[in-house]
Amino acid sequence: PTAQTIQRSQRAPAIQGQPSPILTYFGALLEKGKLNKLESLELAKPVLQQGKKDLLQKWLTEEKLACSEELGDCIKPMDVQMALSVYLKAEAHQKVIQCLSETGQTDKIALYAQKVNMPMDWGVQIDNMARMNPQAACEMAQKLATDPAGSKVDFNQMTDIFMKYNCLRQATAFLLDALKNDKPEEGPLQTRLLEMNLMAGQTGVADAIFEHDMFSHFDRQRIAFLCEETGLLHHALVNFESINDIKRCITSSKPLNLK
Repeated sequence: PTAQTIQRSQRAPAIQGQPSPILTYFGALLEKGKLNKLESLELAKPVLQQGKKDLLQKWLTEEKLACSEELGDCIKPMDVQMALSVYLKAEAHQKVIQCLSETGQTDKIALYAQKVNMPMDWGVQIDNMARMNPQAACEMAQKLATDPAGSKVDFNQMTDIFMKYNCLRQATAFLLDALKNDKPEEGPLQTRLLEMNLMAGQTGVADAIFEHDMFSHFDRQRIAFLCEETGLLHHALVNFESINDIKRCITSSKPLNLK
């Protein structure tokens, strides 16, 4: 059997100045044709140990090796892109997704998942990406949220993920894109976007939203108080509805502390 033959070749003593018995064995097999999964894996190990990944790439290109998830795992520490090509041929879908994420090819993840009909938990996927690369996670979440066929993600969940990792900038960018149609049912999220920026001292973001009249369904009273507290008195006056609040805001010489 192949496994026993490989083991015997691995145990055979090396002769000085000669290729190792295991490489001699595999060399003979390669001349005859394509290796099976076990042979391909056991050949890759010593070749990678010797730093000869170009040789491995040559055999892969010539389709001399059988691609498997295990072979991809063996190659990945040395070359993620080469491992990705192996995972693709082996149809190791989860490993393909992982490599696409790690190599910044996030725009291909949704397309690949759709192509192979792979069900995706996008919440988990975005969470994993946000931990390593918040900007890539944000771009991915934006694409999923604005999919022509309908959003593939929950806007609140995406915001929670970014804020969990203190990524206010990415949470803001995501929501600005996701909420651009100014729908009435998205009022609570509009409030949340304004609220988290005002409370973090990012008054410029809130100011830009107001100046461009981007949202019209947020909690005006709540946001007016926060505008007053952070010194955006003009926006506070515009959003307050109570005459008493408006009078106080006009006569107030300093921001109101609501903490």
